Amino acid sequence: MLDNHQETDLCRELFSIRRVRKNQGNKLTAMLQVRNERGRYLEEVLDDLSEFVDEIVIVDDASTDGTPNICRAYPKVVRLEVLEKPLFAEEWRLRNALWQAAVGTDPDWLLSVDADELYSKEAKNAIRALINQEHSDWIAFRFYDMWGGRTHYREDNLWGLHRRHTASLVRYMPGYPYFYPQQNHHVPRLPLPCTVLPGIRTELKVQHLGWAGSLEDRVRKYLRYKRIDPHGEWGSLEHYESILDPEPRLIPWKEER
Repeated sequence: MLDNHQETDLCRELFSIRRVRKNQGNKLTAMLQVRNERGRYLEEVLDDLSEFVDEIVIVDDASTDGTPNICRAYPKVVRLEVLEKPLFAEEWRLRNALWQAAVGTDPDWLLSVDADELYSKEAKNAIRALINQEHSDWIAFRFYDMWGGRTHYREDNLWGLHRRHTASLVRYMPGYPYFYPQQNHHVPRLPLPCTVLPGIRTELKVQHLGWAGSLEDRVRKYLRYKRIDPHGEWGSLEHYESILDPEPRLIPWKEER
């Protein structure tokens, strides 16, 4: 049983978590981490985001190819932090650095985006209605691993990201205890405590273009994964090896549901 002092401390802790829920006028801030993105998808992603978000926050992981200059060209990029030393081998630290940079801009909602993801037209049209409500604190989408181009996505026993929902949009509540798991690889895009809050699972689509490039590009990613996680501590070795499958099962992409 709690004494008076403990009850007072508990009440203070609960009231310190300010749940800011608004059904209108929410500021939507995209946050993304980048590293050596020149010649890939970054400009297309920033063009796309600029159409439907209010602000963009970026952490550059010590790029060596001028990626920060690309970011600076976009008016909606309100904060760009360039790291002097890369954190890609400690992904949880990189995620945390991005989170701290983003919440420092006083957002209402945060959209966690990778530099190779494009939201469908239907998703972009729906996003304001999804955030301007007072009942749910995260939104999940269907992400599709596009493969070898933008006309097909991969689907087999090891590749089925689209078969589950991925939460990438979250309401920011000052005082809520956000944190990331201390993993070097495959860190979730949103802090773990977000999962206990009420959310919405949608059927809206997002294209992941990370595997849409050339075979050489996929081989480079395979080698990077094997270097970062040689024993499969953070992911599946079988999944890593399947990157090199010469005849993966591919399904035609359709923009609409």
